[in-house]
Amino acid sequence: MKKLLFALITSTALFGANNTTMPTDPFEQMDKIFQMQMKQMEMMQKQMDTMFKAFEAQSQSAFKMPVVVSSSGGMMSSGLVDKGDHYEVIVQKSDNANAKVNVEAKNGMLTIKVEEQKSIDKNSSNGVIKSFSSSSYMQSFTLPQDADESSVNYDTKGNKIIIKIAKKKK
Repeated sequence: MKKLLFALITSTALFGANNTTMPTDPFEQMDKIFQMQMKQMEMMQKQMDTMFKAFEAQSQSAFKMPVVVSSSGGMMSSGLVDKGDHYEVIVQKSDNANAKVNVEAKNGMLTIKVEEQKSIDKNSSNGVIKSFSSSSYMQSFTLPQDADESSVNYDTKGNKIIIKIAKKKK
């Protein structure tokens, strides 16, 4: 019985080994998968580069930024407009004459900040009711490469802030 069992196990091992293929190296399989993923990532990178180049070309050809309106009644801008020798931005603000306006250009960005404080006094039969409110708005624009950051001027007229940025001398 032992001899029969030994012969059966030996023949199964011999014939079974010939019928099955040895598995390939698992590291080789992982390397192939990694190479496929890298090719896919390279293709995605090329597509993204093409998309960003098209976006950059479109934004360089039209310097006008989209209109931005705050839902809380904040600033609204007509966008950065090329006026030939300079760029101009018109920002609308509230009619508050006490509004503090700060316009700054650095690192290729134009930033407009407006801070407003309101105080309301109401006389009533029980005394004086005082109310205070404070609000601030900020809006930034990417400046074109030929904009001169050192020559930013602005003027306020009513509820408008008119900002002018000269172009660099060529």
